[in-house]
Amino acid sequence: MMTTYGVAIDKLVTELGQHAYEELVERSGAGAPAPDRIALRCLGQDYIVTYPEGKVTTVSGEPVDEHLAILLLLYLTEAGGRLMEGHWIAFEQISGGAGYVASFRGRVVAPLLRTFGQRPEALLEAAAGLDGSSLDLGDAAVALTALPRVPIAFVLWCGDDEFTPSASVVFDASVEGYLDAEAVTVLAELATRRMIEAAANGSNEGGIK
Repeated sequence: MMTTYGVAIDKLVTELGQHAYEELVERSGAGAPAPDRIALRCLGQDYIVTYPEGKVTTVSGEPVDEHLAILLLLYLTEAGGRLMEGHWIAFEQISGGAGYVASFRGRVVAPLLRTFGQRPEALLEAAAGLDGSSLDLGDAAVALTALPRVPIAFVLWCGDDEFTPSASVVFDASVEGYLDAEAVTVLAELATRRMIEAAANGSNEGGIK
């Protein structure tokens, strides 16, 4: 029996084939290594999506898990080519975001604070291997190119004797031209999880310059 994820993938593959290859590449900012392959970089890792079959693999040909496959296929099919706007917005400002705020905070902001709230320098180190760049925001902040046209900024405030540490996760205002609020939550959760994993593995790439 096909799983719910399998049904979702099949639907997205059908939608993928309804778009011209050149349109998909141009609107998403993806790479075009061959007429039957689309290259997508996500959080410092490279992936291949075959066209029009929609098979998602690593560059070495290993299949990815269904959650990631759905996310990458969704990005390709929903990308509208909207130009970056150059200013950050909160999750709540994304269309439909209000309905996912509790989920977003629980899946993204809370784990970020638990791991990095007391050691913001670790955030900079963990982001180094995920195409991260430092930002002059809060007490520590990084911007990750989560997908070619979807940057995400993670901002920490360390707190003091009066205030506990706090965090904010924000997006370029163009984000809803690429993903809806639910998919943004999934992507931000993936980014947070990968930074937490990098921190747990003692990432010492030298941090972000």
